[in-house]
Amino acid sequence: MTKELAVTHLLKKGSVITGITLISRPLGYIREAIQAYVFGATVLVDAFIVAFNFPELVQTLFFSGASSAILLPVSTKYLKDNKEFSSVYSTFLNLTFFITVFFSLILVLFSDQLVKLISPGFSPYARYLTRNLFIIMTPVIVMHALLSVMKSFLNAKDHFAAPELSGIIWNIVFIVSCLFLSEHIGIYSLAVGVSVGSLLQVIMQYPFLRRHGIRYRIQIDFNHEAVTQVRKLFFGALIGASIVPINNCIDRIIASYLPEGHVASLTYAFRIFILPFSLFAVPIYTVAFSSISRLYHEKNWKSLFSQLDNSIVLMCVTLVPSLFLLCGIRTEIVKLLYERGAFTSYETELTSRALFGYGLGLLFYGLSILFVRAFNGIHDTKTPAVAGITSIFLNALLDIILMRPYQNFGIALATSIVSLYNFLLLFLIWRRRTGYRMGAQTLFTIGKTFLPGIVILLYISLIRTFTKDAIFIISTSLILAFIVVCLFFKNLVGESLKTRA
Repeated sequence: MTKELAVTHLLKKGSVITGITLISRPLGYIREAIQAYVFGATVLVDAFIVAFNFPELVQTLFFSGASSAILLPVSTKYLKDNKEFSSVYSTFLNLTFFITVFFSLILVLFSDQLVKLISPGFSPYARYLTRNLFIIMTPVIVMHALLSVMKSFLNAKDHFAAPELSGIIWNIVFIVSCLFLSEHIGIYSLAVGVSVGSLLQVIMQYPFLRRHGIRYRIQIDFNHEAVTQVRKLFFGALIGASIVPINNCIDRIIASYLPEGHVASLTYAFRIFILPFSLFAVPIYTVAFSSISRLYHEKNWKSLFSQLDNSIVLMCVTLVPSLFLLCGIRTEIVKLLYERGAFTSYETELTSRALFGYGLGLLFYGLSILFVRAFNGIHDTKTPAVAGITSIFLNALLDIILMRPYQNFGIALATSIVSLYNFLLLFLIWRRRTGYRMGAQTLFTIGKTFLPGIVILLYISLIRTFTKDAIFIISTSLILAFIVVCLFFKNLVGESLKTRA
């Protein structure tokens, strides 16, 4: 594959994910707004959140997170034989089903003790609610784990739309359940929406699997080499998937020693920070992961390095201007999204400071995950896991050091510094192990990405002298960002437009 074709492939497949994200993210905000409108901020919602978060965390850590890192690179070996590919798919789907069903039944059996553990401060009534909601939503563990297997095998076939569209289906089912069932079954309508939505996410993958020649069979081949390979990689993948949640948990624990409102400000800021990451970084490293895994099995290192170069360039072209934009208009964004009711200008300032700390590390947050996926693509889950473990200690240390003088900004800044550390460590290990070197053109393009950012910052500084209107500043800054990126990188924009033609 030529460099031009590789870029086109990244843009074409990545733009599908970006387009779907542009729908699903706002729909997620609407979902939360409707939930708040119907149930407010009451003990009912507290019980639902606790009951939902635990099974979601369990399946993300132990099933979805780990499986997404290993199933795709393992399955790409069998792409040229549809029968063998379907056999491997069926084995892992059946294994996942039986393991998660067994695990879910254990959780249900011990649900009373579990609820006491995850909600120690709840009243007896709140615990009763939490237990019932938890049992209703336990199938999420099974459904999302199955969805993760399906997603991995579809991604291996270079299909990305159906797994991403499933998030839109889930949000719609949740909203419908909340609006039409809440009068009849109260807060349980949310739990029903979660479980039914998760089931429909799995069902909707079936026609797309069929279209790509992936056929389900009732079989489990424990002796298959793919099972052996996954067993070897699983522990490292499990550790790797745990790093981000652990670091986030540490951040919240340490932030709890700060004055009231700082923990919430970090949560609000991270929710905004993750939007440009989801729009640009996630599509790029998702498509790159699939390509790198396939090229590794073909032993085509030249194309693999070219794919990595292209992914780095596209991340810089999208995330560097986003970084400048996010940091430049952070106060206006927070004000527009949150400043109403009990959310005062003081909370806006707190959240804006945290957003600045997170925003500084946007590029490195994306690049570090790109290199985690690159290592996973060559069947190495150990290196990212070891790097991640060291980052946990670094993150805790930086939180403690930076929290005292800079409060919530210091904790957010620690996340950015840790992202830089992870990227540099993985990049240097990758270079030494594979002999990878960035091309001169790649380095030139990366340097060039800072020019649109500087133009954006100059404009924001100028416009603020004429108006304080948040909507005007945000909208004109976004338009300018799009224009200057198009001007500085018209060749890439041209390729992007061709992929849509």
